Amino acid sequence: MSKIAIISDSHGSIENIALFSERLKGVDALWHLGDHADDAVTLSARLNCGCVAVRGNCDYWSDAPLTYTVEWHRRRILLLHGHTVSGKLPLLYAAKEANADAVLFGHSHVPSVETVDGILLLNPGSLSRPRTAQGPSLALMTLTDDEMTAEIIFPDLR
Repeated sequence: MSKIAIISDSHGSIENIALFSERLKGVDALWHLGDHADDAVTLSARLNCGCVAVRGNCDYWSDAPLTYTVEWHRRRILLLHGHTVSGKLPLLYAAKEANADAVLFGHSHVPSVETVDGILLLNPGSLSRPRTAQGPSLALMTLTDDEMTAEIIFPDLR
């Protein structure tokens, strides 16, 4: 079993990662979906795990790829930011074209998770500039050879 932290739209402000520290203990990898993709290196060092990042529309200086396909636990997962492919149908087509079981994207700063035609569509929201009342968010994906699940998590501010 693997646990993956999925983060997007950190925009150089990574302090909010501390709000999720308990939930992120023991993650196996961090996948950053752009807009300050270079934050992935610092964040993964804090989490003591490896990382992958894709470039977003605010990553002018980054040499991260625009898209990246990860193969993990017999699953193909397409990572992209969402500024070049936006909307449910284009994201679904991109996933199908990549023969992916899931497409992970950011850009809107609004978290969402749904399955359409057997393909997981996941947006973790924004770590630093949320556009929802729940505040900053990220996603946790759990992968086994038999199952792939994902959930959006918000800080416990009680």
